[in-house]
Amino acid sequence: MSKKNDSVAMDVQEGSDKKKIESKYNPSLLRECIFGGMTASEIMAKMDVKHRQTLKQYVLKLMSDDKTYYEVKGLYLKNSRRPKVNNKMELKIYLKSIDLQGLVVNDGDEFSVLVEDEKIILTKV
Repeated sequence: MSKKNDSVAMDVQEGSDKKKIESKYNPSLLRECIFGGMTASEIMAKMDVKHRQTLKQYVLKLMSDDKTYYEVKGLYLKNSRRPKVNNKMELKIYLKSIDLQGLVVNDGDEFSVLVEDEKIILTKV
């Protein structure tokens, strides 16, 4: 029984040592950026925000505080339309979100890859 009580006491002590993460929400800076016509990426860099979802929350909070609608360019981009390379150097393209302009693609289709003028060109084989 005493072991259980000791572990609870240690948890309480550890809890007081934990660092609290402070918000980077700065309404005046965010308002200044929005009125300056900055894009979401530029605002994220200026406010040192790592995730677009965090910026969305900040903008929503500012709109709630000011009782005004603010539009930030690039805040609600679909990520699937702008594929990114992950840390394994993989690029995943989800064809459902791309206008294939009549190209019929089926499971198992193969493509040849050509790199030209900073473009990756996929050709159905």
